[in-house]
Amino acid sequence: MKFKKDSKLQLVKTLDESLYYWAFKDIEKAAINSDAKMAGFMLGACFIDALSGFYSGLVRKDIKSGSAKRFKNFVKRYLPKYDSELLYGDLRCGLVHSYSAGETYVFTDANKVGKHFEATSTGKIILNLEDFILDLHNAYNNYRKDILENIDMYKNAEKRFLSIGIMQSLDVSKI
Repeated sequence: MKFKKDSKLQLVKTLDESLYYWAFKDIEKAAINSDAKMAGFMLGACFIDALSGFYSGLVRKDIKSGSAKRFKNFVKRYLPKYDSELLYGDLRCGLVHSYSAGETYVFTDANKVGKHFEATSTGKIILNLEDFILDLHNAYNNYRKDILENIDMYKNAEKRFLSIGIMQSLDVSKI
């Protein structure tokens, strides 16, 4: 699908429908409206992965290489309070590949106000789920704004979309 003249708006609308209303809202549902708290962190790491592909202009042939660099670059720009190395290595890789928080993080939820990024007595960094989700929400909104305002950001997102696509809902009545 090649976008037309008002393609920035069309692309952002597509990303909103897929990444925001499906992926991000699933993070909120899993984390806030259920007892699937760990799912909120895992889906959050996957959400960052997905956004980083659009941010970098990922194309199909590069899917299996460069994910660490893409992820870290996105985190540096849109989640600057986080250490990109730790977020990738311990949070993302730890959760996705071994269902662990690595050696750096411990998780909490239920609005532990003032605990996000604090250190435990053992030196681990506390990540509060609600704060993490809010940070993801802000990162998405800032990235979305950049697509609309920055031609290079738009071109990267468009290149990623045209090369790999994105999950979208299908109106089965039109099949």
